[in-house]
Amino acid sequence: MRIRIEKCPGGVAVVVPAAVAARAGLYDGDSADLEVTGGRLIVRPAGSATLAELLAGITPLNLHGEWAAGPPAGAELL
Repeated sequence: MRIRIEKCPGGVAVVVPAAVAARAGLYDGDSADLEVTGGRLIVRPAGSATLAELLAGITPLNLHGEWAAGPPAGAELL
């Protein structure tokens, strides 16, 4: 199957036909892993991130301080 590469902000885009994406397990909104091996572009579904991967993404720039939600407003159990 031959497709077209299109320019987009920050790079280029490849439109994967819906039937091909479904066969590969790629769905709208999912994350994917991308690599180049032997001159070939490989795209794989990323699956869920592990806790270690999520924690590794925390930096001083994206770490926020504590916050308070305020006093109970209804029938919350404390």
